[in-house]
Amino acid sequence: MVVMSFPANINLSAAELELVSAMMREMRLRDALKPVSNRYDVVLIDCPPSLGLLSVLSLVASTHVLVPIQTQFKSFQGTELLLNTVARLRKKANPKLKFAGFVPTMFDGRTAQETRTEKAIQDQLSPLAKVYPPIPRSIAFADASENRLPLALYSRRHPGLEVIDRIAQGLEKLS
Repeated sequence: MVVMSFPANINLSAAELELVSAMMREMRLRDALKPVSNRYDVVLIDCPPSLGLLSVLSLVASTHVLVPIQTQFKSFQGTELLLNTVARLRKKANPKLKFAGFVPTMFDGRTAQETRTEKAIQDQLSPLAKVYPPIPRSIAFADASENRLPLALYSRRHPGLEVIDRIAQGLEKLS
């Protein structure tokens, strides 16, 4: 499988400012990806946790959206805005956009509130797409990032790797 990935970083904020006044800005990323899309099985576009211009451009250019959701109540509430945005984009800009799944993240099963939120994610979002098992809260993610290593190399037995592998298998089935 050949994968192209566009990780988000702070430098994208400058691109967002430049795109504000660009003509046909909603189509820019989709049009830029078209000439190379046949070289890849999957193109991953990492977006910031907001619905700014770059995220909207990414949704217009995408076939599927994989939604990570922190298992805190407020994060789950914010998912409704994303669902509404996807519904609006499906009407005109990208009628073929689908959900690849939902990923509960930063899960701490010791707290009743997070357990309730994880169950609500499962109950309310599973009719739309697969809800993956939760990825546990762990400092290993930040430590791996600080060491500039993928989690699989930083902590080979981390419990989140099993879920990440299941997500990768789910994405493979989409292509």
